[in-house]
Amino acid sequence: EMRKNMKNLIKVTLFTSLFSGSLYAAPVIFAQGGDDTATSIQAVVDDFRNTLGDLNPPDPVSLTDGRRQINWDAAPDAVSAPNAFAGDFFNFNAFPRARGIEFTTAGTGFQLSATNASGVGIDFANINPTYEAEFGTFSAERLFTAIDSNVVEARFFLPGTDTPATVSGIGVVFTDVDTVGSTQIDFYGLNNQLLTSQSVPVGTVGSQSLSFLGVYFDAGEQITRVVITSGDANLSATNTEGGGIDLVAMDDFIFGEPQAIQRAQVSVPTLSQWAMILLLISLMFVGMYSVKQRF
Repeated sequence: EMRKNMKNLIKVTLFTSLFSGSLYAAPVIFAQGGDDTATSIQAVVDDFRNTLGDLNPPDPVSLTDGRRQINWDAAPDAVSAPNAFAGDFFNFNAFPRARGIEFTTAGTGFQLSATNASGVGIDFANINPTYEAEFGTFSAERLFTAIDSNVVEARFFLPGTDTPATVSGIGVVFTDVDTVGSTQIDFYGLNNQLLTSQSVPVGTVGSQSLSFLGVYFDAGEQITRVVITSGDANLSATNTEGGGIDLVAMDDFIFGEPQAIQRAQVSVPTLSQWAMILLLISLMFVGMYSVKQRF
């Protein structure tokens, strides 16, 4: 048993000597459930923005740092309720739609809520009249939802291109999260590796509450896509809040500047590392010999 422990100790020493630091650090979480005012989550949203860096212009140009974001509000009525919204709208190759993000869903598409001036009904009241009293906005007036599904997948691209990219972090504002665990974001990295899954905190009031969840990786992890589950049912004419149903819509998206995918490189040990390897192997045999002599 002592010999086995000695061998294990040397193996661990060898590994940590060559590869100091963990492969993946713990994600940095920014989360806040608030009331029906933007100020109730503003500080956490600002902290997340500051962590990602300065806001970059929505040009089809790749930058080395900073962030992009979408608040939906400048989108025209032609792509807002009751009209469909294209999932690739914010990956166009021209200002101001070059944000480097595209959305897909198993449902039939997407929709942005209408403005009050349009006369269609705000907060997806065109889908169900009860929603106007259920949903609020962080940045007025538009919200975002999938149609015929409560799950949205977002993938990243070099802005204005079809070249897949990665980001260091992404955060989303939600409205009317009432049930613990009903709303979450799954973060995926290279090779479809699940980096983390995080639940969105519930709001502090029963209706029109705002919640924020942002995750940032600080050890070089690359987020290729996120899967967002908003509530436990999709918005529809027949789904109303209550009775075990938690309906949720989305507002602002904030994410790091999309970067080119960096594949892991297999490194050859340096001369000093080879020397360390030989030294540790020698110590292993010396330790094993000493243990054998004692027993």
